[in-house]
Amino acid sequence: MFFLFSKIFSFLIDPFFWIIAFLLFSFFHRRKYLRRRFLTFGLLFLLIFSNSFIFNFINEKWCLKNTSSKTEYDYGILLGGMIDMESSKESILFSPNNDRLLNTLDLFSKGIIKKILISGASGSLNSELKESEILKKYLVKIGIPDSCVLAEMSSKNTHENAIYSEELLNKIHPNKLTNCLIITSDYHMRRSLACFKKTNLNVDPFVKKSSLEHFDLELIVIPQSSILFSWKVLFHEIAGYYTYKLLNYI
Repeated sequence: MFFLFSKIFSFLIDPFFWIIAFLLFSFFHRRKYLRRRFLTFGLLFLLIFSNSFIFNFINEKWCLKNTSSKTEYDYGILLGGMIDMESSKESILFSPNNDRLLNTLDLFSKGIIKKILISGASGSLNSELKESEILKKYLVKIGIPDSCVLAEMSSKNTHENAIYSEELLNKIHPNKLTNCLIITSDYHMRRSLACFKKTNLNVDPFVKKSSLEHFDLELIVIPQSSILFSWKVLFHEIAGYYTYKLLNYI
């Protein structure tokens, strides 16, 4: 039931859905003055939600800033959600969220994180596939020592990422306060960090430098179709954050 509700809700917060709905109403509504109004709303939504500058500004306000002063961590906890649903054990297809993996590899190569803990089971993947297991095999294959990569294969959401990661690390280091760097996509960090702050792990967020660095006239003038999907992802994350608050997960 919850899964069905989440899918319906995800559909309803998609700006593209409302743009299409307004435009359809503008063609088929009986009352002429309402058709004009729906057309205005549809075009206004299209202009606002395809504008890169507006999205980047709001996204910057949502994303956390880097507050860490440490230069070395026991673990980098890499959260799942970067493998496409069409992936298999033999062939990995990465989603746009693979920036999480690339950042992890960079941090490990620089010695900022000593070991990598990959957290995440199936999630949106086929239930027979364990994302963290697949990613561990991939990391070992490209040269990361097996002893430096752990896989937590039970969690299916951000709340469980925190719970099961803590359980795993407590088993390995029962009497040690483990310093961990949380690694995920920027829009997902606020909810992720809040979940991990509920555990007994000593955690900091990994936040890259802001992407909104300069004024670009093109971002204001030219609509970008890809930004429509970015808004959907951001709205979904904001809704998820406040849902977690209601459920007392954060």
